[in-house]
Amino acid sequence: MRFLIICFVFFSFFGACVSKRNRFTDKPTKSISNPDNDLLQVNTVLFNNSETSTTVYLNIDNENLIYKRPDTTVNFYAEIKIKYILFNENNIKKIIDSLSFKFVDKEDEQIKNKQIPLSFKLNTQNGNNYLLDLVVTDVNKKTNYNQAITINRKNHLSRQNFLTTSNSKISYKNTFLALQEVNVTLNTPIIKTATVDCFFTEFPIALPPFSNKFIDELKYKPDSSFVISISNSNFDIIMPENGFYHLKFGDDNNEGLTLYTFDEAFPGINNSKEMVLATRYIMTKQEYETCITTNDYKASIDKFWLSIGGSNERAKELLKRYYNRVKESNKLYTSYNKGWKTDRGMIFIIFGKPTQIYKNSRGETWVYGLENNPSTFRFTFYKTQNPFSNNDYVLERSQYYKEQWYLAVDYWRQGRVYNVFER
Repeated sequence: MRFLIICFVFFSFFGACVSKRNRFTDKPTKSISNPDNDLLQVNTVLFNNSETSTTVYLNIDNENLIYKRPDTTVNFYAEIKIKYILFNENNIKKIIDSLSFKFVDKEDEQIKNKQIPLSFKLNTQNGNNYLLDLVVTDVNKKTNYNQAITINRKNHLSRQNFLTTSNSKISYKNTFLALQEVNVTLNTPIIKTATVDCFFTEFPIALPPFSNKFIDELKYKPDSSFVISISNSNFDIIMPENGFYHLKFGDDNNEGLTLYTFDEAFPGINNSKEMVLATRYIMTKQEYETCITTNDYKASIDKFWLSIGGSNERAKELLKRYYNRVKESNKLYTSYNKGWKTDRGMIFIIFGKPTQIYKNSRGETWVYGLENNPSTFRFTFYKTQNPFSNNDYVLERSQYYKEQWYLAVDYWRQGRVYNVFER
């Protein structure tokens, strides 16, 4: 039986209401769902905490959960199901372990935004790599979060051999505020020092999907470095005011842990200047140069959205939907660059959520439209190899995308939010 590190109150409540599940009706129901982002939001981080186990930490955002109650005499509740299957990387046909369990989160009449943490342990061994098929289900809403995760136990310097916390809370994204103190825990007492390489470069935004230009290849050239001592398998580090740190624990390669500094609004947008920068994808060159060289970024970006919206109300709706996609891109696609600047972020912002995503160890293919439909188009992203992130993907560019790109951009410029099923 797997050891589950889960708050007992969840199981107590769930045990009390399982026998009554047939009483549950579609009403009354409450949701604090964002209409432009109705998917289940789950953050995950893995820590190879010993030679024979890996802990999986989950953090579930309740923003898009559905809360129900059988009648007005009891609290609203969200019911979540966790299911996983563990395979050996060399034999994905043989199941090593599997488990399914549920928990319930109760809320009062006023449902507040919050993060729901939980975790469970897996039996893993040093020297082997594993594949974890994880499914988190909002039972009330009948929506799933699916993730295929590689557990790396062959490389003792991989990201999963370190756990970062701040203010005693687990950090799921390794993104922090300027001058924030971060604690790093290692799974081995052998390592006594870490080399901290500092990077302060501002990386460019993605080029259009049909561009024949190439962004310069990412090269490992730190702006500065320093060494930090490690005691009792953990240490504290203060984040820089901008850029990121890459921590190396050996001299033979650049493998290690990367910690990023982003502003307090992240994954949202911090100021009017960044709003201008993030809107470059749908601006003409002249519009962009006018906005970025002004002394009043807020006035210029407001004027732009009003010009394509035609009215204050329509402009506000377009602005809200566009920057919601920017925020979601930051959540999903950030690596050493903010998510909205990446290839996947660019495509997500302009085209919206794909109809289907196919993933493998080499990359992802995003499908827009129905299979076998001649108007359906696809974007293929290839996973890159760099020491900073395993979330860095590059689009395979083609002139084929030019027509689709300008069609989608034109939708935005006509005051409409592009959706593949509303063309």
